Amino acid sequence: MTATNKGLYGVVEGFYGRPWNPAQRRTLFGWLHEGGLNAYMYAPKDDTKHRAVWRELYDFQELAALRDLVRDCQCQGLQFIYATAPGLDIRFTDAADLAALQAKLKQVRDLGVRHFAILFDDISPELTAADKQRFGTPAAAQAFAANEVLKWAAGGSGESHLLFCPTEYCGAFARPSVAESAYLRTLGEQLDPKIDVLWTGPEIISEVMPVDSIRELQRVLRRKPMLWDNLHANDYDMRRLYVGPYSGRAPELPSEITGILSNPNCQFEANFIPVRTLAAYVRDPQTYSPRAAYHEALAAWLPAFKSRGRGGALTLEGLQLAADIFYLPTEFGELAERYLADLRVILHTPPNGWGEVAVRFEQTTRQIAEVYDKATELADRDVLYALYPHLWEIKETAGLLGAWVQWRRDHPAATEAFVSSDFRPKIWHGGFAATIDRWLPMDERGRFKPSS
Repeated sequence: MTATNKGLYGVVEGFYGRPWNPAQRRTLFGWLHEGGLNAYMYAPKDDTKHRAVWRELYDFQELAALRDLVRDCQCQGLQFIYATAPGLDIRFTDAADLAALQAKLKQVRDLGVRHFAILFDDISPELTAADKQRFGTPAAAQAFAANEVLKWAAGGSGESHLLFCPTEYCGAFARPSVAESAYLRTLGEQLDPKIDVLWTGPEIISEVMPVDSIRELQRVLRRKPMLWDNLHANDYDMRRLYVGPYSGRAPELPSEITGILSNPNCQFEANFIPVRTLAAYVRDPQTYSPRAAYHEALAAWLPAFKSRGRGGALTLEGLQLAADIFYLPTEFGELAERYLADLRVILHTPPNGWGEVAVRFEQTTRQIAEVYDKATELADRDVLYALYPHLWEIKETAGLLGAWVQWRRDHPAATEAFVSSDFRPKIWHGGFAATIDRWLPMDERGRFKPSS
């Protein structure tokens, strides 16, 4: 951690879906320690006692597992942050609810935890009649609860650090804008100055994090925010995976925030590159190069792809091809971009004009199939199972493209459409959501228009 980057930097396990298991978390703590990062926030949405039934105390076994987790984290020199998310149904004027919240935090504090978070994301902002009468607005009620949590959290020791996730947690949610949001302004006025406010950027998934937008937020919140960074999150679309580098964050950003907690892929093993490149950015944001850090992380990840089969281990080029396909939400890596550029030429040019483009395209198509085949022989089955459905999909897609290219070459003057028994209607990319996508497709500008 550089002198200018003092704060909390690491990972928040904050996604929707199956939480990571203890072995995966221990591996994560090793990654964080090795990279010089310093924080882990426990906030899995589908730990029911974190969110859905937040009032319930942990039983003996759950508390023992949490104790082990805290120990494993702190043994790596990391700050363990425990998050609770009572916003679905908390009654701010109900003394019993406040007592339940305090009792839950005491359970965790007794495990040696001194850093906490209270989250009000992804909830209805409506208040009960009693809460509205007392507080007037959701922001005032939430600020009250957070200030109370700050008093309780450390048990009077003064050591506690509290993070707060607002309901308006990105620019797109601020009404009517960040600068004019009464909700954010109330938080800035009423939240204790020692409480850090989490922020995902201009969007829930922010491709870039403009420094000017962070400075605007500072003026409203009266403090520097902490980033809850969803760049690599995939819980909103489980068909996708993101193993590209930490990107789109300017060198001067760390001086405007109090830290970064990355909320990455649900599939734990897919997060090696995201975590490693985040660490590289935090260590030296001034000279950080996303693509250079990505290539370094690819080489470091390659040993995880040792084979136990006869086909041989996955090569660095093969791993890069897969990773360039599963890159970032709004961009592909260079090998995937080249493949798509070649495909566009092939789709819109007669076969006699394909030339070397077709040779390169078919070579890459075969390579995609080889990546899948080699992956099925991985010695580390956890890595395989994290990637498997995504590798299967690109293998099947490459098979379709290969079949189409061969048919087009054999039928250069054909006017009819390609049909294959291997790719049947309602079987190939079928299902309810796929049907809706075909009926109401979205164009490149985000517009929806019913198909003919």
